[in-house]
Amino acid sequence: MANGLTERTPQIIAAEINSIKDQTGRMLLYSSVEIGRRLAEAKSMVNHGEWGKWLESSVSYSQSTANKLMRVFDEYGDKLTVAQNGSNSESIPNLSYTQAIILLGIPEEERESFMAENDVTGMSTRELKQAVLERDQALSEKAELQNALEVNQDAATKIIFERDELRKQASGLQATIHTKELTIRTLQEKLEAAKQSEASAVKVTALEKEIKAARIGLTANKVGFLYKSIAKEFEELLKELTKLAPVDPEAHETYKSEVSGLIGKIAERL
Repeated sequence: MANGLTERTPQIIAAEINSIKDQTGRMLLYSSVEIGRRLAEAKSMVNHGEWGKWLESSVSYSQSTANKLMRVFDEYGDKLTVAQNGSNSESIPNLSYTQAIILLGIPEEERESFMAENDVTGMSTRELKQAVLERDQALSEKAELQNALEVNQDAATKIIFERDELRKQASGLQATIHTKELTIRTLQEKLEAAKQSEASAVKVTALEKEIKAARIGLTANKVGFLYKSIAKEFEELLKELTKLAPVDPEAHETYKSEVSGLIGKIAERL
């Protein structure tokens, strides 16, 4: 104690300086809102094409500075006025100009909830910038995750559709094969009956030709189905290899080599 007064310390002086800085920042925000309000009013009066000249000659502002001030008014003017008249939005008048500018990076409809979730008025400029950055990163990650989920859902839907189509094709092939097998069996029975009844050689030969044609048709159907299945799967394999290349080049080269080797073996056996 000295002369009945509290002893001055660096900590006390720092607190006083920070308090003055906060008050100055709030005063600057209020002043910026009021200047922006008047700039918006003046702009509605100035003739078209003369706004830039008026700013320079009358208030020494560039258009970018004027636009920033008018935006501050647009974003905070009504809220600041209402808050000063007794609104519950107590955090608005407590913002500094710098904090208000940083918060312009958050959409208006989300700004109030952000301020409610964070002690914005108690944050330093660096802390507030970091909080806004983390918010943006979280939203970006959420959007990416949602997009990935939608892509995966679309892929799953496509796979299910293709699976069902293959099942239909397989079912159709089985029905065709069954029909042709019945046809072959019927023809064989007719052939045996013709031989036992000593039918003419012409009739027997005709039945033998029908059986041969039916067997060829049955084999052709099987080959056609298998070919389409292989071609479809090969196209899908190429797509997946293309996706794999940028994320795992080593695995891509390995599978690419194996696929090439398999194709070579297939070609040799054809």
